[in-house]
Amino acid sequence: MRNSDIDEVDFKEAVEISKRENKSLIWLGREPVSYISELLGLDAESFSKKDPEEIVYMDKEGLKQLDGCVLICYHGNTSGFISKFLKKQHAIRSHSLKGGITAVVGEVF
Repeated sequence: MRNSDIDEVDFKEAVEISKRENKSLIWLGREPVSYISELLGLDAESFSKKDPEEIVYMDKEGLKQLDGCVLICYHGNTSGFISKFLKKQHAIRSHSLKGGITAVVGEVF
């Protein structure tokens, strides 16, 4: 079942959106971006890392930078929550990687 409040995308779509929108893929986990980029076979420059709690408390300028970005977490739960929060509370459209990074590379954490 698809949650209409969350724009979930698969990995291919996530990469396409990132390139088209000229936006970083936003990693919400604890591991370094270099490790995540290696797992996904992408350049580390394609990513930035944010603490989900940091996003919740960002000012409007910081939040604007997230408009159109793809959020990535372990299983899609945190990225889905943050994407829904951004949409409902701040009218910021973002995307969530469906199933998280484990949907792409399996359980490695």
